[in-house]
Amino acid sequence: MSTLRTLRLEGRPVRPRDAAFAAALFGRSEIARWTGDDAPWSRAQAAGRARAFAGHWTAHGFGLRLWRDREGPAGVAGLQFCVLEGAAAIEASFAFAPERWGQGLAAEAMAAALAEGAGICAEVQAVVREGNAPAVALLRRLGFVERASTLAGLRRFARATGPAAEAGL
Repeated sequence: MSTLRTLRLEGRPVRPRDAAFAAALFGRSEIARWTGDDAPWSRAQAAGRARAFAGHWTAHGFGLRLWRDREGPAGVAGLQFCVLEGAAAIEASFAFAPERWGQGLAAEAMAAALAEGAGICAEVQAVVREGNAPAVALLRRLGFVERASTLAGLRRFARATGPAAEAGL
């Protein structure tokens, strides 16, 4: 459970004690509208999710990280197992506080997570709700390509990791 560092950020595994930050982040309607939860998280939901995120780290050795800079916690980003359209996948996920949007922090955190992912899997998936143009633009900048999907109201993207990504495949 190592810490990743970028030029401006430090990311460490999400822990159960991060429930307050998770509630503050995912309890905001600006975030909830894009997560697929349809409503902001309650404190109890945030505590459960923080425990689940920490459990993912324990079980798999990778997962979502809490990213912070000099101003404090900014968001979460990382890779985690999921099931997409009936198949196991590694999914890229990110959410940053609205007041931090437009600063390039999500791109910086996800680039570090994807570099780490090269040792985990050959391909990373991402799912974005229709209308979330900034997330789509970020995924495209990171080398994700849109894939056909049967997920209603969602767009699915994929990106190779490791040598395949470096070769542009």
